[in-house]
Amino acid sequence: MTQKCAFPPELDDRQLLAYLDSVADQGTIAHLQGCAYCSERAADLGRFQERLAGRLYRVNCPPSMELGEYHLRMLPAPRMLVVAQHVRECPHCTREVAELQGFLSDLEPAAEGSLLEKAQVLIARLLGPGDPAFAPAMALRGEARGPLTFAAEGVVIVLDIKPITEGRTDVLGQVAADNQDQWTGALVELRQGNELQFSTAIDDMGAFQAEGMRPGSQELRIISKDSSLTVVSNFEVSI
Repeated sequence: MTQKCAFPPELDDRQLLAYLDSVADQGTIAHLQGCAYCSERAADLGRFQERLAGRLYRVNCPPSMELGEYHLRMLPAPRMLVVAQHVRECPHCTREVAELQGFLSDLEPAAEGSLLEKAQVLIARLLGPGDPAFAPAMALRGEARGPLTFAAEGVVIVLDIKPITEGRTDVLGQVAADNQDQWTGALVELRQGNELQFSTAIDDMGAFQAEGMRPGSQELRIISKDSSLTVVSNFEVSI
C-alpha cells in the first residue's frame, strides 16, 4: 500500500464508507480520484464488507429443514406464524419454499397421497339467511352489508370486512366449532393467487383479525393446532 496520503489529512473510515455507499460528497470523491493511498484504503474496506456480508448471508433465515416443516404444516402454530411472516418478507426463503413445493408436486402420486392422508381438508361453503346454520347473532361490528357466514363440518366461520383506507380493508373473523379447543391458536392464512397476504392466529375467544388486505378474491385457510384439519374457503374483498 502507498504509505502517504496525497492530500492530507487522510480520509477517515466514515468518509470511506459513505463513498462505498455512493453517498459521499464531491470533496471526498475528488480526494479519492487523486489519492492512491486513500483509494486503496477504500478498496480494502470494500473487500472487508463483502467478506462480512458473505458470513452474514441469510443469518436470520430459518434452516432449510424448518422451511420444509413449515411447508408441510408440521410446526407448532406460534412458530408457523413467525416463519410465515419471514417467508412473506424474504425473497430467498420464498424461492426456497417454492422450490420445495415444486419438488413435492413432482413426487409419484402414491407418495403424494400418503402425505395428504395425514390431514383432513374441509371446504367451507358460503351460507345465506335461508340456511339453518346461518347465525346472524354471531355478526361482528362493521358495515351495514353484514358479515359473510361460512360452514364446514362442525365449523362455522363469520367474516366481517371493514374498509379502513382507500384500497385497503380489515377482515375480522370469528370461528365457532363443535370442538372449539381444537381451533384456539390455529393458524389463519389469507392468500391471493396462492401468495400469502397475511397470517395470524385464532385467540381463545375464537376471533382473529387480518389488517390492511387488498381487494379481490381471497383464499382463507384455517389450520388446526395439530395440523390435522384444514378449513379452506374463498371470498371476495371489495371496497
